[in-house]
Amino acid sequence: MSDLDRLASRAAIQDLYSDKLIAVDKRQEGRLASIWWDDAEWTIEGIGTYKGPEGALDLANNVLWPMFHECIHYGTNLRLEFVSADKVNGIGDVLLLGNLVEGNQSILIVCVFTDEYERRDGVWKFSKLNACTNYFTPLAGIHFAPPGIHFAPSGA
Repeated sequence: MSDLDRLASRAAIQDLYSDKLIAVDKRQEGRLASIWWDDAEWTIEGIGTYKGPEGALDLANNVLWPMFHECIHYGTNLRLEFVSADKVNGIGDVLLLGNLVEGNQSILIVCVFTDEYERRDGVWKFSKLNACTNYFTPLAGIHFAPPGIHFAPSGA
């Protein structure tokens, strides 16, 4: 594997990692479906395992999106290990902040994602993703609000 191929692969995989988070936050079905191989598995501890692009959409549409009014993921500490030229293992941390539908309150969730990426026919996608939740903490009495909601217009 050349240094250039390794760098290009890292960039493609970092985009996949971000695409996963952006797709869930922005409720972008096309982006979410496009990042999985048909035989991929997405496991979220305590929720279940979902297979392929259809499973990812099922998880989003029937579990994740109904749970939140809105959410935002912050992904960090992505570390990639090349197993071969076409297979990479990754680990990264994710912080999620959001407003739950139930109870109309905010929540903080912290997970460790262990991922497997594969390149097939020159394209990198997820082959496995495992989300292990470290914290699932409702923030009692807190509801995240958009900027400006707490400020009266001048002259009011």
